Amino acid sequence: MKQQLDRTYILDSMPVYKAIWTLAIPTMMAMLVQVVYNMTDTFFIGKLNDPNMVAAISISMPVFMMIQAFGNIFAVGGASLISRLLGEGEREYASRAGAVAFWSALVVCAVVSVIGFIFIKPILLSCGASANTFGFGKSYLQIMLMGSPIIGLKMALAGLLRSEGATREAMIGMVSGSLSNIVLDPIFIFLFKMGVPGAAIATVISNVIGFLYCLSFYIRKRGIISISWRHFCFDGQIYAEIFKIGIPASIGMILNSTGFALGNVFAAGFGDEAVAATGVVKRITNIAVMLSMGLGQGCQPLMGFSYGAQKYDRLLETIKKSTLIGTTICTTFALLFYTFSDFWIRVFINDPTVTYLGVKIIRSFSMAMPVLGIQMVLISMFQALGKPVQSLVVALGRQGLFYIPALVLFSSLWGFNGFIRALPTADLATALLSLTLFHFMKKEFQFFSVSLSDKAISPE
Repeated sequence: MKQQLDRTYILDSMPVYKAIWTLAIPTMMAMLVQVVYNMTDTFFIGKLNDPNMVAAISISMPVFMMIQAFGNIFAVGGASLISRLLGEGEREYASRAGAVAFWSALVVCAVVSVIGFIFIKPILLSCGASANTFGFGKSYLQIMLMGSPIIGLKMALAGLLRSEGATREAMIGMVSGSLSNIVLDPIFIFLFKMGVPGAAIATVISNVIGFLYCLSFYIRKRGIISISWRHFCFDGQIYAEIFKIGIPASIGMILNSTGFALGNVFAAGFGDEAVAATGVVKRITNIAVMLSMGLGQGCQPLMGFSYGAQKYDRLLETIKKSTLIGTTICTTFALLFYTFSDFWIRVFINDPTVTYLGVKIIRSFSMAMPVLGIQMVLISMFQALGKPVQSLVVALGRQGLFYIPALVLFSSLWGFNGFIRALPTADLATALLSLTLFHFMKKEFQFFSVSLSDKAISPE
């Protein structure tokens, strides 16, 4: 009970800067560990110095992202609804929403796994697999699909934990899985001499470990809400609220996966080494992406609670301060990636062609990296406040509206140099779009603040 009261105090009354860091640091650490986790397979496979194996991991990555996207429907949609319900004092209904999100995620991710097995060959070919990389990619992806229900459920559980301010527990769940992967990868890849399939087995086992820790939080009844089956019912209103926010967020991840796959296809036109280089760079630069995303997701319960409790001044202060923090973090990493570009690539693979191409890619990506903090915090804000249109527009922006068209156009006009400039162009455009939508939303906050003030001073 004391822990529950402490989490309520963080969301309701703690000074904003302190509340941001209290909630965001565990989530950012969890995301940082997730980045390390995503890098681990590439890092250890890269030590075999076979660009085809590294490329195969990159080709399979969009499918892994797609699995996470379906779990993210219930992680983001459920978390947004739960934090708002807790802000309104609807604890019992919040538990029903948690149960619906958890059990629905299990069914959806299991279906995705089956579909993936049925269409594994066309999936790999559409992700840019060649004759040199198809076999490695298939052996990796088959094992990943076996574990996809657990991967998606872990994603959903982490979101539910964050929704009630239990960001520390969500972080531990992510960290435990990632550390396990770091330990297990060299065992399966080198000791058992399993290569690419060994990397996949280690990844699945580590996801099981992280999932079990997150699940234990609710089994031990430490949550403000419950995800017990007894709270589950087919509630159309809950599904509508979850999908209203979760689907736009998931569409963003699906488009991110699609953009990743399409990027591999275009990179394959410049050789398998270009696919390997692109995969390595995207994992490296994902540090800035995931940290800013972690900041936004960490602040999500604070923003959702403030909105539900009609504390609009506190909400605006949270948005402004978290955006400033995110911009500072992303600018710092942009400078590090650009200045030491050669070092970052060679950490993963010591192939001269891959290194040469990787340096050009990472420097190009770094140019627009400072604006990532803006778009990641604002999209989390739209999700937290239950704003489906704005959330969908921004989610569509980075990949669907901007990146994919820029990738096609720039690559056809300027070849490889155009290919590497498509993503930074999309990041700049998405940041401008996010700021424009936020500008219009600020007027809504100001209107409600004035209305509440007038109501408070009006005579009975």
